[in-house]
Amino acid sequence: MSSLLKFSVWTIYILINSLLAFLTDLAQWPPKTRNFWSACITTTIGTIFTEFPLYVILFKVWMWFAIAIMDVWFSIPIVKSSLIQVFMLTLDIFTMSILLYNFYNNYKTRQIILDQTREFERYGPELPSITSSKFWLCVMPPLHIPLNIKVFRDITYGTQEELRQVGKENEFYLKLDIYVPKYSQKKDPLPVMLFIHGGNWMSMDKLIPFPQPWYLSSNNWIVCSINYRLAPKNPYPACLIDCKRALRWIKKNIVSYGGDPNFVAVSGDSAGGHLAALMALTANDKLYQPEFEYIDTKVQACIGINGIYDVTNKHKAFNPEWFSLEICGKNPSNMSEDGIREMLENASPEVLVERKGNLNEEFVPFLIIHGDNDQLINIKSCREFVKTFRNSAPNSKLVSIELPGAHHGYHFVSSPRTHYSMIAMLRFLNWAYHTSLNNNK
Repeated sequence: MSSLLKFSVWTIYILINSLLAFLTDLAQWPPKTRNFWSACITTTIGTIFTEFPLYVILFKVWMWFAIAIMDVWFSIPIVKSSLIQVFMLTLDIFTMSILLYNFYNNYKTRQIILDQTREFERYGPELPSITSSKFWLCVMPPLHIPLNIKVFRDITYGTQEELRQVGKENEFYLKLDIYVPKYSQKKDPLPVMLFIHGGNWMSMDKLIPFPQPWYLSSNNWIVCSINYRLAPKNPYPACLIDCKRALRWIKKNIVSYGGDPNFVAVSGDSAGGHLAALMALTANDKLYQPEFEYIDTKVQACIGINGIYDVTNKHKAFNPEWFSLEICGKNPSNMSEDGIREMLENASPEVLVERKGNLNEEFVPFLIIHGDNDQLINIKSCREFVKTFRNSAPNSKLVSIELPGAHHGYHFVSSPRTHYSMIAMLRFLNWAYHTSLNNNK
């Protein structure tokens, strides 16, 4: 290999190594920003480097071997410089240390889940340890899709009249997918979960390959993943109304797919977590059930993943003006102060919990999961919701799990942290279902 080629290889190695060090640092200590797209970029980088640190480490080791095999290390005069060697060694130690710490944080989720779901332990599988083969075969692969699932795609949940009202351009949004276990040995109807995707209330759809529907349906749950109309073209509460329309369809038709219409849990991530909480807290509210006011829209349990629970900016963690204008389609400058406050409070799960708690209402069981390194939704919103819930409804069940080092998009990928949090979801849901069955006997 010529000296010029070796020098080129070394230069590329330096650049890649420096970039990995920079991105690893950015993932660990993301800058605080209020810009949505900047937060999305740091979230994507953070998710890769905190959920897949071992793969980044393997890539670095592969680079070391490649450089060694090509005899680049000491055949270039500049590389022989002790200063260069110290710099590269320091950079490698720094990057590897953070990556190993990220893996430790990822694996630490196991102990957190063990502690927080101990009372539900018998309702779900064990949490694989790092010494088990299951950890390396099922937990570590970045994409793990069970093969024992059948998916029914693009089922319309709106009525013909509703489809006419929303127009042909919006028919796509009134559809759902149903995930059904192929070989369930249970003869009784299976419990159902309605899953609501996130996306800032403005983007994404049910086709995003979230691991949660696949995992739950492979463990004897029927999962309905829904679309809903998006803002700003369809201002809030169109999205919430659509979620309730989907629930109406599920309760009427899920028996045909082997589901139990008497137990429907709701879950969502990000904006979907916000809508899931509202579903649980506005059951049978006629305001969100136009032309189906007398249909029962109660759910039996709720799970929020990195959700937003206050849009009033009560805790200085959200932009209510943006929500009013972009999501609700209301210009705050054209509304009275009382009108703005009422609109935002009615869309805030935390406020609804406080109101209903003051009336001594009890709530369905809640499981709240949130990453403490979330750049898009401040974990403060989650903590304050949990605090308000427990103060307002001490007799209602709420389990809160904070995941150290987890970014907003951790649950998009199949990592140890995601796998452990899905086991927590399964344990919680199975407990809620069996509790409901016992209460109805």
